[in-house]
Amino acid sequence: MAILLYNGTLGTDNWLQALKQQLPEETIYCYPQLPNKADVEFAAVWNLPPGELATYPNLRAILLLGAGGDFLMRETNLPDVPIVRLIDENVAYDMTQYCLYWVAHYYRHFDSYARQQAEKIWQRIEYPPIDQYKVGVLGLGAIGTQIAQSLNYTGYQVSAWVQSHREVEQITLFQGVDEFAPFMAELDVLVNILPLTADTHCFLNLERLRLLPNHAKIINISRGAVIDEQALRSLLDTGELGGAVLDVFPSEPPSPNHWVWSHPKVKVTPHISGQTYPRSAAKSLVDNILRIRAGEPPFPIFDPQRGY
Repeated sequence: MAILLYNGTLGTDNWLQALKQQLPEETIYCYPQLPNKADVEFAAVWNLPPGELATYPNLRAILLLGAGGDFLMRETNLPDVPIVRLIDENVAYDMTQYCLYWVAHYYRHFDSYARQQAEKIWQRIEYPPIDQYKVGVLGLGAIGTQIAQSLNYTGYQVSAWVQSHREVEQITLFQGVDEFAPFMAELDVLVNILPLTADTHCFLNLERLRLLPNHAKIINISRGAVIDEQALRSLLDTGELGGAVLDVFPSEPPSPNHWVWSHPKVKVTPHISGQTYPRSAAKSLVDNILRIRAGEPPFPIFDPQRGY
């Protein structure tokens, strides 16, 4: 039996090397070069063409090569096999560093200092004590929790909004529809890490974005379609939002004439908040392959109906 490997436009060379190192006796096919689909036991994939997964008759599991699995939402005939999320603590570290950088960028007014430098202005700008600078986190999964706790450890006043009850040490939690507006009302920075699902598509629409104070900034590191881009642009243009850091977009890359490239209040990065490291992430794949072959359940499971 064999492993099918495909990582979309990002290429498979590093993944292939890492898997061969940990499973030297394994047959690995790199899509689309595969002699016999019936040989494929596991599909380690990201952005495989729609409908392709349903063509492997002996598939036992789908192993995702990236955070989330929203590309599966376009599938209409997924095989009835476990879909396993990728967990790599190095990705969480990277995304945490990204958020720490941009929160500090706004907290210490580095955006304003860049403008002052261009105008040759030497002027200090006051900032509040760090425990009075309010950062909110949307999306309190494993990565969101680490980001929230790291921001709290740094000294910021951190809160998070959740749909159902849970407890996260040292993080102020707002729960349910009735507490969403109070959660948003006093934030200096909102960090969005919500997964993209049918329920979260354009979740941050005009109505919800308007709940933020006019000076607030948004950092989006989840999926671009969680934010209504036109609503975001409108509020930035009218001064009802202070700025946005966008690492993800509904269509990537954004077109050359997309408004984000030239908007003075927007910072664009090319989907780099977290980098997947095949050498460390491959261990998660291998562990789950061995679990399944030993008759044990893999984890963590991705639910395509929920989107996470």
